[in-house]
Amino acid sequence: MDSEELLEYMPEFYDGVYEMEELLRAQGQALAANDKTQEQILDNQFVVTADETGVKAFEEQLGIVAKPTATLDERKQQIILESAPPQPLTKNYLHSSSTTSLGMRVSFDIDTGQHMVTAYATGGITAVQAESLRNWLYHILPANMLLNVRISFATQNSDLQAFASVATSFKSSLVSAAETSQI
Repeated sequence: MDSEELLEYMPEFYDGVYEMEELLRAQGQALAANDKTQEQILDNQFVVTADETGVKAFEEQLGIVAKPTATLDERKQQIILESAPPQPLTKNYLHSSSTTSLGMRVSFDIDTGQHMVTAYATGGITAVQAESLRNWLYHILPANMLLNVRISFATQNSDLQAFASVATSFKSSLVSAAETSQI
């Protein structure tokens, strides 16, 4: 509600009374500021619409330490990934979650015999998205599964670099040596 809108509710017998008009304008400005504050408080209850203050509150609740270089959207994405409820580990879940949560198309091969999940991501993937994918997979995969991530993405320095790494979620001791190689 703005200051002029409140004047519309003023009784007719106050028309032309300067003091009453100024009082209503001042109250209208205070109500408008209050409405804006209430809307921001409501927006901060949801990660997607939260501002810096709301995101910081979510990070404190979840124990997330944000990187100094992370943007607000990257911080929101980290909160969403950390607070996602556990789901059955299926190809459909992995594919849909990587598309909706991470905003990238990733294909997965799951070898249950060898306890290995291989993720293939290509296209316009940034280094931040690659790190988010890796962190997300470390977070959701069981500790006894090996993770093989193959990510191809363009960087500012060269047109095409491909990285392949082998790691284990939360138990790197199961892998004899973490491999990083350029393909």
